[in-house]
Amino acid sequence: MKRIYFTLLLFIFIDDGQAQTNFDIFTYKAPPGFTLVDNKGPLYYKKTEGKNYCQLFIYAATNGQKDVEKDFSKNWDFFARNPSQKVGDPDTKEKDTINGWQTVFGAAKGAFNKQLFAITVSTFTKDNITYFIAAVFTDKKFIPIAQEFIAGVIPNEEKMVKTQSKPPVQEVTAGNIKPASSNGITKFNTTFDDGWFSTAMENYVKVTKAGTEVRLHFIDKAMDDAMPNTVESQEYYWYKYVIPYFTISNPQKWSGVEYPVIYFMEADAVDKKTGRQCYVAIKVVYGGGARPVVIIAPNRESYRKEFPHPNDINKMLNYNKFAVTANDIIGTWKGSGGGGVEYYNAYSGTYAGMSAVSSTDEFTFNSDGTYSSMYRSANINNGGTQFGGQDFKGPFL
Repeated sequence: MKRIYFTLLLFIFIDDGQAQTNFDIFTYKAPPGFTLVDNKGPLYYKKTEGKNYCQLFIYAATNGQKDVEKDFSKNWDFFARNPSQKVGDPDTKEKDTINGWQTVFGAAKGAFNKQLFAITVSTFTKDNITYFIAAVFTDKKFIPIAQEFIAGVIPNEEKMVKTQSKPPVQEVTAGNIKPASSNGITKFNTTFDDGWFSTAMENYVKVTKAGTEVRLHFIDKAMDDAMPNTVESQEYYWYKYVIPYFTISNPQKWSGVEYPVIYFMEADAVDKKTGRQCYVAIKVVYGGGARPVVIIAPNRESYRKEFPHPNDINKMLNYNKFAVTANDIIGTWKGSGGGGVEYYNAYSGTYAGMSAVSSTDEFTFNSDGTYSSMYRSANINNGGTQFGGQDFKGPFL
């Protein structure tokens, strides 16, 4: 039986004079022999050796809860916790203080397709700033590499002082609304410049081009909650969204080694309604819940041409977009946001004051073509508070 071991990654911030690269507020040393997969979301490096792999991530600094334990718990739940891969609470957890940063390191074992892996999350919190670094690997030989990578990530204190939370952006778009047949959005069709055509159906968005149909199923929390721990996501939704409509032969699951895991199945099929032969695939994309995407292509070749890799399916979620008319916005829309930052001298650590801002907006659109809006704000700066507000009304087009 193959075993995988992991130990605490004990580290300090280092600068060994080797080439440094920038990401967010950090400088870091790129791990030798690794491929840079992404530097726009989290920074993501990967190395694969046969069936073994190692993945390294840096997540951008954000405003935290001024409590490293709470910040770590949030990061662990976001990145590591996954019942389907047998990852729950950390098996190992260590708290420390390094160069003024409160740190919590956690690690656990998981399993996917009978292969064991280790996953680690290292959270750093100082004042109201927090960030975390994560590693996923299948062999203990990658531990020194992960240690060196984490130790080489150095936050820029001057940039850190300027970091502050931004008011959340509230978007009310038809693409985020589950349309209904009687009282949903007015515009049910969208033609995109690249040839895809979207139609809002009762239970999903249908996207078509050149004989290929894509079904973007909506998040269904009740269905998510009902999924047993004994099956994987792709199998669960395969039986919900594929088996009832197609006669399947030669089904295959994705066997690639990836983290996050790719929940994907594909098969030759016959449409039960039309008798037409086709090729069917499903990928479950997670974001606020399961978003099953079903592909129905004329044949395997046309499917592969459009979607060479399962991750290419993710882009189809962008086609859940529809125009909004005046009738769609009748009613009252409310939003609020806020943020704050505490300043400290980057050299002495002396407290230098606090700034915070909060605001609320309310728009009312009436069926007679008129609207009214109300904006209120409060701005706190070093003990002083300024209040502001504006009201508008008139016709809208």
